[in-house]
Amino acid sequence: AVRSVVTLRVAIVMLTCAVTSFAAFLPQKCVDNSNSRCIPSFRSEIIASPAVRSKSTSLAASVGKSGGRLLETAEAFAANVLDETLEKPVLVFFSAPWCGPCRLSNPVVKDIKKQFSNEIDVVEICTDDLPDVASDADVVSIPTIQVYHRGNVLDTIVGCVAKNILASAITKILEEI
Repeated sequence: AVRSVVTLRVAIVMLTCAVTSFAAFLPQKCVDNSNSRCIPSFRSEIIASPAVRSKSTSLAASVGKSGGRLLETAEAFAANVLDETLEKPVLVFFSAPWCGPCRLSNPVVKDIKKQFSNEIDVVEICTDDLPDVASDADVVSIPTIQVYHRGNVLDTIVGCVAKNILASAITKILEEI
């Protein structure tokens, strides 16, 4: 009896993961586009919208998983990254919560933030919440790390990156500016 309960629990967890993964591919719009009735898609019931997520995690919204400041608007991106009067270079980490390689890159970015704390600023952009910002920055794949200085992109690294590679790229940029 104990074995069947454990097996059942494992099956439920696996089914929940499968449904959540499948739901990520469903459209967020209504299934029925007629004006008479609108049935929300399955995804909208499982995955909360960015507005709902930010309200429920308002205390943690200012810091991303990478330790960088989480920018939630295009205006914040313009003010914190593209402003030509900013003295320090800004490392911008483009990621998404569902992205496995992004999750692997979080500790690397966090370590770089600590290592260069007095020399660079680190911000994080969720490409799900700000797709236009990512598109304007020519981000086509995540994770992407870009380093800006005075509003210009100095370096772009696409994909998972080792800490020593990212650290040497930051060091090189700091020496050049």
